[in-house]
Amino acid sequence: MTNPPPPAPAIGPPPRSRRSVVGFLTACLLVFGLLAGWLYFLGPRSAPPGVTMADLHGVADLQGRFNADRGQPRLVVILSPT
Repeated sequence: MTNPPPPAPAIGPPPRSRRSVVGFLTACLLVFGLLAGWLYFLGPRSAPPGVTMADLHGVADLQGRFNADRGQPRLVVILSPT
């Protein structure tokens, strides 16, 4: 009878302990909380004068407003519920 071959060495990083994962998640939550608090208390309360958001009802509205502001910086924000 022969001995079975030794197990193959593990490939990849060593497994992390539960304590290090919890510590990492705690640090991430702390950073997120500090950033959210900073933005809430020290962020601007309103848009600068002259800056407005437009509610567009079609592609033609977007194209017309986009072309009207030629030569100026333009930002297109599309919000979708999905």
